[in-house]
Amino acid sequence: MKHLFSPLLPKDIVRPPVLVLAAHPDDEVIGAGGLLAWHGLQGHPVTVVHVTDGASGDPLGKTGDIRAIRRREGEEALRRLRITAPRRFDLPDGFVPEHLSELAVLLRALFAEIKPATLYSFWFGEAHRDHRAVGAAVVMAADALPADCRCLLYGVNHVPPGGTLFDTTDVYALKRHACEAYASQLAYIDFAKLSEHRDRAATVNIDTGNVTYAELYADLLPTQLARAFALADPLQRLLLRDES
Repeated sequence: MKHLFSPLLPKDIVRPPVLVLAAHPDDEVIGAGGLLAWHGLQGHPVTVVHVTDGASGDPLGKTGDIRAIRRREGEEALRRLRITAPRRFDLPDGFVPEHLSELAVLLRALFAEIKPATLYSFWFGEAHRDHRAVGAAVVMAADALPADCRCLLYGVNHVPPGGTLFDTTDVYALKRHACEAYASQLAYIDFAKLSEHRDRAATVNIDTGNVTYAELYADLLPTQLARAFALADPLQRLLLRDES
């Protein structure tokens, strides 16, 4: 048995064009905002897709038209990262699993169009059903990805259990600023502050003192996605005592 620490890799190995999948406006900033800020600074072509309409983001009715508000917030957050406005599939928030086949078809067409060198999507051990469904749809459509596409799977509810680390110390302020664009969501939970603790904790095994923030990703090729899903999904169900 040997040590299995996550390697810290240089950001410049992550190549464009870049495709980013998020179930809801804010997922991509929480999970991958540091590297997205770096892509923005490099001027890389980045396509962000918000899969749902975000309609469930204001359960207590604290704001007005939450769909429109989250659209504006999503655009502003990406502007702060120097990334163009997102595309939208507008599937119903909270019900992506009921549209899994439709989403897989949309992703297959998107993969063929963008031909990403780097794909950001959800790790398969997420908690939110929409996040998990996006991950499952990626597996269903994975054969449409370029064979050498680097699939960086991020966590929002749960961090991946291992993978590749990237130093985001130099871009963390941009990530935090983008998180703060989501005022409608921060009214419920201050993920801008809470996600900072996670990015700092990701450095716990890094013995380089100048690395104070990092992001952890499951780092896979398209041909590895199905096996990873087959291992991670039942493990997550076992750990959470889900027998559905």
